[in-house]
Amino acid sequence: MAVAEELNFTRAATRLHTSQPSLSQQIRQLESAVGVVLLDRSRHHVALTNAGRIFLREAKDILGRIDHAGRLAKQAADGRAGDLSVGTFPAADVRILPALRPLIAAHLPNLRIVLHSKYAMDPLKGLQTGTLDVAFVRGPMSTTDGLEVVELQREPIVVVLPAHHALARRKRIPVQALHDLPCITMDRSLAPALHDAIALFYRQAHIRMHVVSRADNVLGHLQLVQEGLGFALLPDSVGSLLPPGVILKPLAWDPTPMVSIAIAWKSGNTSPLVRGFVDLVRQSSGMPRDTPKPAAQRRRR
Repeated sequence: MAVAEELNFTRAATRLHTSQPSLSQQIRQLESAVGVVLLDRSRHHVALTNAGRIFLREAKDILGRIDHAGRLAKQAADGRAGDLSVGTFPAADVRILPALRPLIAAHLPNLRIVLHSKYAMDPLKGLQTGTLDVAFVRGPMSTTDGLEVVELQREPIVVVLPAHHALARRKRIPVQALHDLPCITMDRSLAPALHDAIALFYRQAHIRMHVVSRADNVLGHLQLVQEGLGFALLPDSVGSLLPPGVILKPLAWDPTPMVSIAIAWKSGNTSPLVRGFVDLVRQSSGMPRDTPKPAAQRRRR
C-alpha cells in the first residue's frame, strides 16, 4: 500500500522506517507469492499494473477489516460489542422489543442479538446451561436459585372471547358470568405464573372453572377461541395478536389479576455485554438501573 500510494520506493521506505533495498526485496517476495507483477518499475518511474490495482483495492479492504476487528475486540471487552443469545416469548416481543431496538441501535450498534422462542428452548434451562445469556420470562417467578430476575412490566389478565359470544357486548365481564363457562386453559408446566394467577383468581372469586380444551401456546388459545370452543384468560398483550372474530374484554374484578414480564440472567455472570443489555432493557421499560439481588438472597430476606 505504501509503495502504491507513494509510487516511489525511496519515499515509501522512509514512510515505513525501513531501507529502500529491503522494501524492494519485500515487494519482489510479494509478487512471487501472488504469482503476478504488481508494479511496473523503471529507473525513474513506478506504476501499478492492472493486477496491482486490483490487489491494492483488496489489500485496503483486508487491512480495513483488520482495524475494524481490533475495534470490535476492544468494544467486546468493554461490553459494547458481541453476540447475545436471548430467550423471548410473545408478550416480550410485543411489549419490550419494539422500544428496546432503537436503544440498542443507539448505544450498542455492534451487538448482535440471537432470539430464541420459549417454545423452542426452555428459558430457565437455557440460562442454567449457558445456552442463553439472558431471557425474558413470565412472572411472578417462584424462587429460582442461581438466577437474577428483574420485573419489567405488569399486565392485567383479560377475557378473550369470540366476537359473537353473548358476553362480547359487555364493557367489562362480570366475574360470576365465568362460573362453569367453557374455558380454554393450559397445563401449569407450560406457564406456571399465568396458570397460578388464574387459579388464584378463580379461588378468590369462588367460581368454578369448566375446562373444555387446552393449548400449549398463546396462538393456540386464540385459534380455539376463534373456533368458538370457549373463552380464555390471557395477558392483555395478546391484543396485538387477535385473529379476526376474537375480542378481549377487561374483568369486572378488583384487584385485577396480573402477571408480569421479567428479565433473568445467571447469577455471577459478570459479562459487560449482559449488564449493558440489561441496563438498556430497564431503560426501555422505565425501570431504574440498580442491580437486583440474586434469587437465593431474596428468599432469605
